[in-house]
Amino acid sequence: MKLVKIFMALVIVMVMVYFLVANDTSAAVNLIFYKNSEVPVSAIMLGALSIGVIIGYGAALMIILAGKSEIRSIKNKNRHLSDELNELRNASINEDIYDSDSGDE
Repeated sequence: MKLVKIFMALVIVMVMVYFLVANDTSAAVNLIFYKNSEVPVSAIMLGALSIGVIIGYGAALMIILAGKSEIRSIKNKNRHLSDELNELRNASINEDIYDSDSGDE
């Protein structure tokens, strides 16, 4: 599986390099805080890819942390229920339960 991941990463990098080399024209960038009239399209693509990777990594990290938190709470609840079950299994039987108050003595 690790070999497949490395191969896929290599293919993605090669495709990215191809697109970056093929797009050498310039374009105007007009952002809220940044304006430039001569920016290579490859730099714009690389910047967009970088921002996308960062956002994707952050989203994946949040999902993983939420899952770990849920697992931790379920394990804690399971431990409490196991302790309660063990206490109930080991509890001595109260002899007063079998005493009948109905007068059947």
